[in-house]
Amino acid sequence: MIEGSCHCGAVRYQVEQAPQWVLDCNCSICRRRGSLWAYHPQRDVKFATRPDTLTYVWGDRTSAAHHCRTCFCLTHITIIGTDDAEKIGVNARLMHGLDPAKVRVIQKNNGNDGVFWTKSDQPMLPSHDLPEPLQ
Repeated sequence: MIEGSCHCGAVRYQVEQAPQWVLDCNCSICRRRGSLWAYHPQRDVKFATRPDTLTYVWGDRTSAAHHCRTCFCLTHITIIGTDDAEKIGVNARLMHGLDPAKVRVIQKNNGNDGVFWTKSDQPMLPSHDLPEPLQ
């Protein structure tokens, strides 16, 4: 069991197992927030309480970013109206005890000319592709 939380602890979640990979997306919001996404089926992410978050939806309106109302950490993203709507992305940087050395970083170029702040030995993915399995 892996637990994650925002800085103040108001938004807390659990997933059954540590992710095998995390996504480093360089879209304008992920790059600015510094998020690394661990994707899971929604049914596998358990929030301690209903998350009290601020939600930001932008651009093509296919995803929503959720931020803690108290400390403003970007905690998770939900997918809207696509085949991926059953997935949820939790911010792996908020996971307690996750060993970054044991998790593969996959980079996805979403419009920032292939520029990333992190390093990865994996090939860069084109926009809108996610590897399988989800975890």
